[in-house]
Amino acid sequence: MIVSTRAIHASIVSPRWLMAMLLAWIGCATAPPPYPLPAGIAELVLPADAATLRRIAAEDDGSGRLDRRRDVVAGMNRQLLMPPPDDALVPELFDFAIALAPRMESGVIDAAWGSYLYTTYQRELHAERPAGHPRRAAADVDGVLDGWVEFYRIRANPRVARPAPEAAGFEATQEWRTERRRGR
Repeated sequence: MIVSTRAIHASIVSPRWLMAMLLAWIGCATAPPPYPLPAGIAELVLPADAATLRRIAAEDDGSGRLDRRRDVVAGMNRQLLMPPPDDALVPELFDFAIALAPRMESGVIDAAWGSYLYTTYQRELHAERPAGHPRRAAADVDGVLDGWVEFYRIRANPRVARPAPEAAGFEATQEWRTERRRGR
C-alpha cells in the first residue's frame, strides 16, 4: 500500500494551524463580559421627594428642631461615604437638598451629578463658614445651584427613560390587580 504525501499532510495537523486555533479558543474563552462603565463611588439618592423635604423644613424651622433634618443630611452623607456634618451646617445643607430635589426628580440632574454637587457644596460651606453663619437664604442656595448647572452645562440625558409619576401609579395598580387575580 502506497500512501501519498498529500494524504499524510492532510492527516497531520500543522503546528501553525494548531497554534491559531488554540489562541482563538483562549481569546474567546477568557474574554470578560462587557460591563457598564462605573459612574463613581456613590450616587446620591434623596430620601424623600421635594414636597416632603419642604414640609419637613417648614415644620422644623418653626419649632427650632433639628432632629429630622439632621437625620436626612446624615443619611445622605452616609450614602456618599462621608461623616455626618456639624449641627451648624445641617440647616443650609438641608436647604441645598431641597433645591436639588426637584432637579433630580425631573431628570435635569442625575444621581452622579447630584452627589458631586452636594459634596462640593458641603466642602465649600465647611471651608467658607465652618460655624454656618450667616445662613444663606433659599433663593441664594438656588442661585448657587443654578450657577453650577450652567457652569458645568448639566443637561437632562434624553436617552434615559424617566417614567412619569402617573405611569408609575398605573403600573403599581396593574401589578396589584395581577397579584389579586392570581390569588383567586
